Amino acid sequence: MALTLKPAQLRLIVEIADQGQVQLAADAMAITQPAASRMLAEVERMAGAALFLRQPKGMEPTEAGAVVIRRARAILREMRSMAAEVQAVEGGLGG
Repeated sequence: MALTLKPAQLRLIVEIADQGQVQLAADAMAITQPAASRMLAEVERMAGAALFLRQPKGMEPTEAGAVVIRRARAILREMRSMAAEVQAVEGGLGG
C-alpha cells in the first residue's frame, strides 16, 4: 500500500498532534474545521487506520498515528530544507 499524502495533509496531521484539537489545527492552517475533519478522514482512510483517538479533552495519537506524525515531521522538515537550498542556489549562495 502506498500512502501518498499531500503537504497540506502532512501539515494537518502535525498540527493536530501539536494542537490536540482539529479546530485549533484548522485555525493554524486557515481552513475550516469541517474541511480539516474531511482531510483527516481521507488520510485515515488511505492509511487504513485511525491516527488519533478522539477524547473529551482532545485528540491523542494512536500507535499508527505516532508513526505517521514522526514521518510527516521529517518530510515537512526535508521539504523546508529543499526549498531553502534551492533558494540559496538560485541566489548564488550555494551550489
